[in-house]
Amino acid sequence: MTDHPHQLYAIEFTEAEQVRLVGFSCGDEPWSKHVTEWILGSDVLESMKRGTRVWLFETAQAEIVGFGSVGTSVWQWPPPKGERTTIVLIPMLGIDARFRGQPPDPDWRYSRQLMSHLIAEAQRVAREWSGDAEKKPSWLVLMVHQDNARAIHFYEQCGFELIPDVLRRQDHKVMKLWIGD
Repeated sequence: MTDHPHQLYAIEFTEAEQVRLVGFSCGDEPWSKHVTEWILGSDVLESMKRGTRVWLFETAQAEIVGFGSVGTSVWQWPPPKGERTTIVLIPMLGIDARFRGQPPDPDWRYSRQLMSHLIAEAQRVAREWSGDAEKKPSWLVLMVHQDNARAIHFYEQCGFELIPDVLRRQDHKVMKLWIGD
């Protein structure tokens, strides 16, 4: 069986991989610049020190399309004032602006492939949880800038729901996806 021409491959990110990201940009919007700065700077490395896993997603020709990350965090759940429990978090993900909406075939859209990988990884984290059973994560959570309507719509298409009336960092909405048993 041959691979699909638009198949992406997830490559585990290491600090050494940052040199491959020269020219990588998620766009000019303020939130896009923040995402680009995260993967190009020290924030990604700090997140990895806390146990976050990060992947680069590339084509068969080793062209980097985007990146994604998954880790765990202890949050008050449900937000904003619930009990402290573990969630699986997507700290950051991004698609290089050159690949937005690509390829045209929605079944092979790069953003979908990237998100499918992150959801599967989050489900694996929950399934293989070895910590306190009462704190086993049941939710995959991400934050999205409140003005990033395109991303909010995409996350909703992937099954995420907005948590009403919850903002983090003053301007980020919180979205959740059930990954529990």
